[in-house]
Amino acid sequence: MTTKNKVISGLVLSVILASGLFAAADMDKRGEEKRGDSKCMMKDDKMHKMDNQRGGMFHMFGELNLTSEQKTKLEQIMQDSRKNMKSEDEAFSKDGFDKAKYVQIMSEKRDNMLKSQAEIIEKSYAVLTPKQKEQFKVLMDLRKEKMNQKIEEKIKG
Repeated sequence: MTTKNKVISGLVLSVILASGLFAAADMDKRGEEKRGDSKCMMKDDKMHKMDNQRGGMFHMFGELNLTSEQKTKLEQIMQDSRKNMKSEDEAFSKDGFDKAKYVQIMSEKRDNMLKSQAEIIEKSYAVLTPKQKEQFKVLMDLRKEKMNQKIEEKIKG
């Protein structure tokens, strides 16, 4: 490979990497806009996924300066809860689709969703220190106040 080809290959590779980083940064920015002014839960992707799946509740856990041990415990709680969930793909086979089984699985998921979420929150809350629990309550109150403010702004016009 000639020097000219190496330079061109290097430039092409750097352009591809730069555009990928730019796109990723833009996606993060759009995610922040959807979530509002709040900070991301943690830099850890696993915990970020938890935040997205749980509608923001776990977002507040990230603002509590969790220790690495607490983060690990929260991740384990989430993994355990996923293990207990049935997957709708059980209704599919190589031969066809079992509509009744699909409806049954989805009904069970819907029925168990609130119980499962409450259990996850209870276990996660137990991981917190008393000071973190106080901070969490303050964050909940601020979140409620912010939501009420947004509702009032929409009503006023």
